[in-house]
Amino acid sequence: MRTVANIPHPHIKISVFQYNDKYLIEMEAAQYKQTYKISVDSVDGLEGIKKLCSEELIQTSMQRFSSMHEDFAKAFASLSK
Repeated sequence: MRTVANIPHPHIKISVFQYNDKYLIEMEAAQYKQTYKISVDSVDGLEGIKKLCSEELIQTSMQRFSSMHEDFAKAFASLSK
Protein backbone atom coordinates (compact mmCIF):
# COMPACT_ATOMS: atom_id res chain seq x y z
CA MET A 1 0.00 0.00 0.00
CA ARG A 2 1.37 3.37 -1.02
CA THR A 3 0.49 6.68 0.59
CA VAL A 4 -0.69 9.09 -2.09
CA ALA A 5 -1.65 12.14 -0.01
CA ASN A 6 -2.92 13.59 3.22
CA ILE A 7 -5.80 16.00 2.78
CA PRO A 8 -5.78 18.69 5.46
CA HIS A 9 -8.88 19.14 7.59
CA PRO A 10 -9.16 20.82 11.01
CA HIS A 11 -11.20 18.06 12.69
CA ILE A 12 -10.30 14.72 11.11
CA LYS A 13 -7.31 13.09 9.48
CA ILE A 14 -7.84 12.23 5.80
CA SER A 15 -5.30 9.92 4.16
CA VAL A 16 -5.32 8.61 0.60
CA PHE A 17 -3.63 5.34 -0.29
CA GLN A 18 -3.30 3.35 -3.49
CA TYR A 19 -3.45 -0.44 -3.41
CA ASN A 20 -4.37 -3.06 -6.04
CA ASP A 21 -5.78 -0.56 -8.57
CA LYS A 22 -7.91 1.08 -5.88
CA TYR A 23 -7.72 4.29 -3.93
CA LEU A 24 -8.45 3.98 -0.23
CA ILE A 25 -9.68 7.14 1.45
CA GLU A 26 -9.29 6.83 5.22
CA MET A 27 -10.94 9.28 7.57
CA GLU A 28 -9.88 9.11 11.21
CA ALA A 29 -11.21 10.75 14.35
CA ALA A 30 -9.98 9.70 17.79
CA GLN A 31 -9.89 5.87 17.83
CA TYR A 32 -12.36 5.50 14.96
CA LYS A 33 -11.65 5.04 11.26
CA GLN A 34 -13.77 4.92 8.11
CA THR A 35 -12.41 3.67 4.80
CA TYR A 36 -13.82 4.23 1.34
CA LYS A 37 -12.46 2.16 -1.57
CA ILE A 38 -12.82 3.24 -5.18
CA SER A 39 -11.27 2.10 -8.43
CA VAL A 40 -8.44 4.28 -9.71
CA ASP A 41 -10.37 4.47 -12.99
CA SER A 42 -13.37 6.05 -11.22
CA VAL A 43 -11.73 9.41 -10.51
CA ASP A 44 -9.26 11.75 -12.14
CA GLY A 45 -6.28 11.11 -9.85
CA LEU A 46 -5.67 13.06 -6.67
CA GLU A 47 -7.69 16.05 -7.89
CA GLY A 48 -10.70 13.76 -8.34
CA ILE A 49 -10.19 12.36 -4.85
CA LYS A 50 -10.10 15.87 -3.39
CA LYS A 51 -13.36 16.75 -5.16
CA LEU A 52 -14.89 13.52 -3.87
CA CYS A 53 -13.95 14.50 -0.31
CA SER A 54 -16.49 17.31 -0.34
CA GLU A 55 -17.61 19.10 2.78
CA GLU A 56 -20.88 17.16 2.57
CA LEU A 57 -19.06 13.79 2.63
CA ILE A 58 -16.87 14.97 5.49
CA GLN A 59 -19.87 16.19 7.50
CA THR A 60 -21.76 12.89 7.09
CA SER A 61 -18.60 11.01 8.01
CA MET A 62 -18.27 13.11 11.16
CA GLN A 63 -21.88 12.30 12.06
CA ARG A 64 -21.05 8.63 11.55
CA PHE A 65 -18.04 9.02 13.88
CA SER A 66 -20.42 10.36 16.51
CA SER A 67 -22.72 7.36 16.04
CA MET A 68 -19.74 5.00 16.18
CA HIS A 69 -18.67 6.58 19.47
CA GLU A 70 -22.16 6.23 20.96
CA ASP A 71 -22.37 2.57 19.89
CA PHE A 72 -18.94 1.81 21.30
CA ALA A 73 -19.63 3.63 24.58
CA LYS A 74 -22.82 1.58 25.04
CA ALA A 75 -21.01 -1.66 24.29
CA PHE A 76 -18.18 -0.74 26.63
CA ALA A 77 -20.62 0.24 29.40
CA SER A 78 -22.35 -3.12 29.10
CA LEU A 79 -19.10 -4.83 30.14
CA SER A 80 -19.42 -3.41 33.64
CA LYS A 81 -22.98 -4.65 34.15
